[in-house]
Amino acid sequence: MAAEKIKLLRELMGREGYAAVIIGSEDAHISEYVSSRDERRSWLTEFSGSAGTAVVTVAEALLWTDGRYFVQAEMQLSSDWTLMKSGEQGVPTMEEWISGKSGLPALSKVGVDPFLLSMNRQAALEAKLSGAGLELAFMTANLVDEIWSDQPAAPCAPVMAYPVERAGRSTADKLSDVRASLGESGAKAMVVTALDDVCWLFNIRGADVSYNPVVIAYGIIFPDSVKLLVDEAKLGDEVKQHLAGSGVEVCPYSSILDEVSALVASLEGDSVLCDPQYCNAAIAARIPKKQRVEKRSPIQEFKGVKNPVELEGMRQAHIRDGVALTSFLAWLEKTIADGGHVTEVTAADKLEELRSQQAHYVSLSFSTIAGYAANGAIIHYRAETDTAATLGADSIFLLDSGAQYLDGTTDVTRTVHMGTPTDYEKECYTLVLKGHIGLATAVFPEGVTGTRLDTLARLPLWQAGLDYRHGTGHGVGAFLNVHEGPQGIGYRIQANEAGMKLGMITSNE
Repeated sequence: MAAEKIKLLRELMGREGYAAVIIGSEDAHISEYVSSRDERRSWLTEFSGSAGTAVVTVAEALLWTDGRYFVQAEMQLSSDWTLMKSGEQGVPTMEEWISGKSGLPALSKVGVDPFLLSMNRQAALEAKLSGAGLELAFMTANLVDEIWSDQPAAPCAPVMAYPVERAGRSTADKLSDVRASLGESGAKAMVVTALDDVCWLFNIRGADVSYNPVVIAYGIIFPDSVKLLVDEAKLGDEVKQHLAGSGVEVCPYSSILDEVSALVASLEGDSVLCDPQYCNAAIAARIPKKQRVEKRSPIQEFKGVKNPVELEGMRQAHIRDGVALTSFLAWLEKTIADGGHVTEVTAADKLEELRSQQAHYVSLSFSTIAGYAANGAIIHYRAETDTAATLGADSIFLLDSGAQYLDGTTDVTRTVHMGTPTDYEKECYTLVLKGHIGLATAVFPEGVTGTRLDTLARLPLWQAGLDYRHGTGHGVGAFLNVHEGPQGIGYRIQANEAGMKLGMITSNE
């Protein structure tokens, strides 16, 4: 099947004159998690991890992904694909490979969908490709969409108004803060592209993306007005009243490019803030470079620092979530001791059942990672009914799970053994626990970055010659995305890294 998909794609590449095409994991909002319609890279490669970029040339097909997914990719990719382990010694980046080792002749066109390409990635690609005499060419139609015969329809889940009693602040108050920040940045307006930024600003929630209570929509902040671009079929009377009461004008989602052009014309030379991490190249092309302020969205920081109402909601959500998890662990221990049959899938289902019984439960916050024995080493493992391992008392069971509640979002990992662990398992567990305690008890000044804090978690492991191939922590949304910025805790230095602030909620994994 993989070979046939590649063959069809290459036929279209020949028709359009592309020597190579790039297929990322992103949607038009450069989201980490996307709707089923936007899972183009996953469909083409048959690798289901959330992160990865595919490149197809006339002769080769390659997939880049990070250390969280090396094991999973090796299991899922067919022999038609070459796995490129990002960050490993000697492995070129995608940009380096295309511009050098691909062997593409000068003046070759490398195709990409501009709606699925961030400004940051565009700049990196153009710098590398132009130096090699290659052209980054924007597709007028996505080639994967043309060959994906059973591509799902665009999501159309109802939008819900998120009351100020839960949000803590009104849209008007949030807009006032954002406009003040824009002024400090030298901008008069802003295109809001990240889905969780849109939902936070307009105090709305939805279900367009599995596990993430977001609405596929854009926002445009004018100096004295604001627009929400969304499929109006998703809006019921209550949410229409909610938006109207906040002075929000609703426009069609499909009109984004025309609306951005109209915004630029109305500003008469004044600047527009674009977040280069989340603004796609198609939108950026409608804003003259001299009128762009390319800077992280101020909403990221406002959203990241939770207000008192959000903090209390998160506390209450975690208490209820803890009740469900504790009940599950008690059930699991007794069931295994009694000789009951439990698989990775039935364990995950039982935990979801217990969570769903808690007040204000909406959904899981990500697909539960329930890995027994060797499966626990697959960082974002997803058990399937046909192949799920049966739990027993002779190995480790890793459980990484979370839920969305109306008042908060949770993400919790527990590693348990229902029998007698080996000395080495005890040693590793203790080293991880020491690192967890070291980070959890750290006292540090405001503004310290996660890169510095990451060492506290890894030090006990490093001293034993051990490490782990993933970040240590990430921001968590308040009934929003389980992965949220701008802060995070990891060993890779990030450009323009955000420092820690009082009120941010960050996981310790």
